[in-house]
Amino acid sequence: MLYEGNFIIDMQSFFFYSICMKKFFAFFACMAVLTAAFGAGYSYITITDPENGDDEYVYNTDNLDNYRYTFTGSVSSDCVSIRVIWTSGTAENIDEYLENGSKKIPGVPIDDFTLTQYKAGETEFMYNVGGKLDNLTFGANYYRFIAKFKDGRYKRFNYVFYVYQGGMAERAKPVIYLYPKKTQTVKVSVAPQGGLTESIPEMGKGWKVTANPDGTIVDQKTKETYPYLYWESKDSESPIDTSEGFVVKASELNTFFTEKLSILGLNEKEIADFIEYWIPELTKQNKPYIFITFYSPERINAEAPLTVSPKPDSVIRVYFDHKVLDAPIQTKEQTLTPASRSGFAVVEWGGRRYR
Repeated sequence: MLYEGNFIIDMQSFFFYSICMKKFFAFFACMAVLTAAFGAGYSYITITDPENGDDEYVYNTDNLDNYRYTFTGSVSSDCVSIRVIWTSGTAENIDEYLENGSKKIPGVPIDDFTLTQYKAGETEFMYNVGGKLDNLTFGANYYRFIAKFKDGRYKRFNYVFYVYQGGMAERAKPVIYLYPKKTQTVKVSVAPQGGLTESIPEMGKGWKVTANPDGTIVDQKTKETYPYLYWESKDSESPIDTSEGFVVKASELNTFFTEKLSILGLNEKEIADFIEYWIPELTKQNKPYIFITFYSPERINAEAPLTVSPKPDSVIRVYFDHKVLDAPIQTKEQTLTPASRSGFAVVEWGGRRYR
């Protein structure tokens, strides 16, 4: 130890203190260099929506002529221009195109576009893709966003976007209501051809519930109360049959379903539940017309057998398919068979959803 006046200095502590101070000043020196090198911020370009590698299921259409999607992106404020190159098949097409002096190669799909709406210094941008814009196709779509910055440097962002034709069909939100004449234990199971993908409460080998005359259901496993039993499954890839059904204006779906579902045996609450879910689903593409066809009871029972014990006095099952339309199509109007309920009633509704 050193003794200096009234202070006692431990040499080890002094040595440790010196090292810490050197690291402290070195850190701030490094930060100063980085700030000088990059100015106010780091130059970048990225796509914020949709996420890189996202899948898009194009809804009920055979082509992309009337389909358009808008990408949104973010870029640093020192950007002066943005160029976007698109191709399909493989991302290497873009490299070959650039190596060829940005001259198109026979047989290689390329779209090369500079964003005309983007103004230097803006930190957000948009880019539209679609079939008629020649920058979108079914399958994998590869994009290279190239940003030029004030200092002459370039940065790129590679992006892939997948589009699938027709979408994946699902049996969406079939729900089962139980109306016994008295409170009792009821066992229910459903066996759709596509297998269950979701059930609430979990069905397992079968639901075992306490059903009440007012329609409330208590799962005996979880003791939770539900308004109905819910399930979903994958559906077949069979195309929709438009030979018989209804062509409905999107603005008239509420009236249409209220009338037709009443004929098929649903009550006001069940119709309200149906409309609450399905009208937003059917109108999300903003198409003016919808083709709708209802399955026969025989088809429903064959594709998704339902077992209920004790045996109900009446069973009503409603299931439909649809196709969104730009214009009306010719079809034979479907004749619906009125249904009624009596005694212990079981009611189910659902439809085909396209992803």
